[in-house]
Order: sequence, then C-alpha cells, then structure tokens
Amino acid sequence: MKEGVVLFPTTGAGHLVAMIELAKRFRHHSHTLSITVFLIQDPFSSSPATAAPTSLHVKSVASSDLNINFIDLSAVEPPEGAEGLARLLIYIDKLKPLVSEALSSLSSTTTISAFVLDMFCVTMTDVAAELRIPAYVFFTGAAAAVGGVLYRPTLDRMYQQDLKDLKEPIEIPGWPLLPPSALPQPIQSKKYPTYKLLLEAARRYPQLEGILVNTFSELEPQAMEALAKGLCVPDGRTPPVHTVGPLLGLAAAPEKSDHECIKWLDQQPTSSVVFLCFGSLGSFTKEQIGEMARGVELSGHRFLWSVREQPGEVRGGFPRPIDADMDKVLPAGFVERTSERGLVWPTWVPQVAILSHPAVGGFVSHCGWNSTLESVWFGVPLIAWPLYAEQRMNAILLVQSSGLAVELREPGEYESVVKAELLERAIKRLMDDEEGRR
Repeated sequence: MKEGVVLFPTTGAGHLVAMIELAKRFRHHSHTLSITVFLIQDPFSSSPATAAPTSLHVKSVASSDLNINFIDLSAVEPPEGAEGLARLLIYIDKLKPLVSEALSSLSSTTTISAFVLDMFCVTMTDVAAELRIPAYVFFTGAAAAVGGVLYRPTLDRMYQQDLKDLKEPIEIPGWPLLPPSALPQPIQSKKYPTYKLLLEAARRYPQLEGILVNTFSELEPQAMEALAKGLCVPDGRTPPVHTVGPLLGLAAAPEKSDHECIKWLDQQPTSSVVFLCFGSLGSFTKEQIGEMARGVELSGHRFLWSVREQPGEVRGGFPRPIDADMDKVLPAGFVERTSERGLVWPTWVPQVAILSHPAVGGFVSHCGWNSTLESVWFGVPLIAWPLYAEQRMNAILLVQSSGLAVELREPGEYESVVKAELLERAIKRLMDDEEGRR
C-alpha cells in the first residue's frame, strides 16, 4: 500500500492555514506521499464550513496540482453551556468516533505513517493509539510555548493555589521570569473550566511520537536548549521536537496592490511608516482608541492603522470585533490633522502585503505568533502590545530574549488603558533610536 500522512487542524485561520502550509512542506519532500487533511465544522458558527473565510484558500489548494486531499468531517452537536476554548476542546473530543471511522477507511488503502494533530486536538491520541498510528502534534505557536505546555503538569504539582494569586514570578524552562498575569487566562485558575481540559491535554504530550513547531532554532535558542535537555518534563519523557518554520501561508494572502492601503504606502518614503494592526480578534474600547490616536499623533511619525472596535458579536465566548465608526471613536479633528502623514482604515487590511512593503518601518502588534513570524520574515521590528491568549508570554519572549520588539509597558501591567504617552514613547524609540532600528 502507498504511504500517507493525515493532518487534523482546528478551524481558526492561523491554525488551518499553517497546517496547510505544513501539508505543502510534506509534498515538497515527497511527490508520492498521500496527504489528507481533515476539516471540521466551526463550533462557534452555525454557518457551513464552506462559508468560512479560509474556505477559498482550501478550495484553491484542493484544486491545485499539489494533490492534497481534504475530507469534511460531519458536524456534531456543539457542547451546551461551554464557551470559549472549553467549547472547542469538548467539541473536538466529541469528534472521536468520526475521526476513527475516517482513519480506518483510509487505512484500507494507505499505510498512515503519521497522524499530525493541531495543538488543540491532542485528545485524538486515543484514536491514534487504538489504530496503532503514530501521533504527532503540530504546534502553531513558539517553541517556548511548547515548553510551557510540557511544564504545565509540573506547575500544577508545585502550586496548590491559583497561579493568578502568586506574588512572585514564575520560572518555566526556556523562558525569562514570567509575572503570573502573563500566563494565558484559561490556566491562571484551577477553577476555570478550561484548566482541567488543558492540563489533561498537557499530560498526553509525552506519549507523542514527536512535536512539530512553527519556528526556527535561531529565533528561540534558549527554548530549544531547554527542550533538548528535557528540562520541561523533569520526571518523564520529552518527545522529539522538530522545527519546521517559518510556515507563513504567504500564498493565502496574495499581493493586494490595488488595495487603498497599498496605494497609500506607495507614496511614502522607505521605512517611514508605523503599521498598527492587532489580528482577527483584536479590538479596543472607545477610550483606548482615543489614547492610541493621541499617541500616534504625538509621535510625529507616519502611520497606517487598522482600527477595530468593541463591542462586537460574541460567539461561543469570543467577542468579534466590528469595523470602526471613525466619526464616533476617533478624537474630533484627528483624521484632518494627520491626513498628510497617516491613514486610518476601519476594517480588515492585507497584513502580509503591508508588512512586505518597503515603506513600512515598524509594526505595533498583538504578538500573535503568525504575525510575529511575518514581521521577522520581512524584517520589520515590533512594538509589543499583547491582548489575549499566549500573546503576553510572546511579548516577553520578543522583548527580553530575542530583542525583536520594543516594550510598550512593564510586564504584568495588562488591564489598564495604555496612555498616549506610552505609545508615543515606544514609537519614537522604535523609529528614531539606534536601539529600535537595530
């Protein structure tokens, strides 16, 4: 029988696109390997999977000559009462019978050498074990974050109280010292519904055949050393960790040379523009948007700013940003005063095309890992403004370990409104100082 691999991503754009890029990487190394990607229904949406923003990318790859096969798994009923990440994790667990059936069917014609799971699909190791298929995890975040997951059971044993209540910094191998508030919110308290789910997932990692990480060793030498020495699983096995990044999905974001933002950038000097953009879920209150406007105005620098505001639709516990009503959220006269050097865009922007533009000299970012890799790829330095999930930890990593980002405010100070003067100072440091340009 022919040899094959099966990949199982979640529905988030960053997770799905990166997994498809991994499938392309497999194809690059073998033209005979059978490659299959399982697709699941979004548990946060009542729309069919074909309506998802990533569906066009999937269709494009499926119709290409890459010979990558996609299988849509039937939807199951989303868990009642579960919100946020807990909803996703429980939903994936409910897919086990369907996944087992699909793998068994494929196994009749293909020797499956690897079942590659998204970092949130580790529960599927049960299915892989039953069918005697080697299971791997593809981690779309940093290698340091892999170390954090592997070390989670150790932290659970070390601290009886909630991590959010600790007064001292937390030590995790491969990381700088972390203030407790920098940890992802779902693991800060043992009372949270997601805490137990994520802890159980972390306990499965030592059973894996290996971990594939969307990073490269030169970006995270301390984390890779900690993983290689087994420091993150002090009382057990650390699976082999393989760097496969950067996987960027550049083909999923083709050049948008006709976009108004790109046309505006074409008129700006080289490396003169600060780009402010905060990912698909990044949004701000009117008060915070007002402070941001004052900050970029006080900086005196050219800027391109993608503004999304709250409140948006809440689906499954995740607030959805809405396009900004600039007349309501921006300070009076701001657009007119800055029209000669700034462009405010109230909706989605083509981030990859913007970061690759020679006029862009700095990036104010939420420190999502895909955005981080894109900034590194295009050589654009960062101002770290983390918002949620693991982004606070990423920001500390980028500022203290790699020196790729300028700090906006002290680690641990996440809840208060960022004042204009802090943003002004960070932009000037990034764009004017030798340290920032380095």
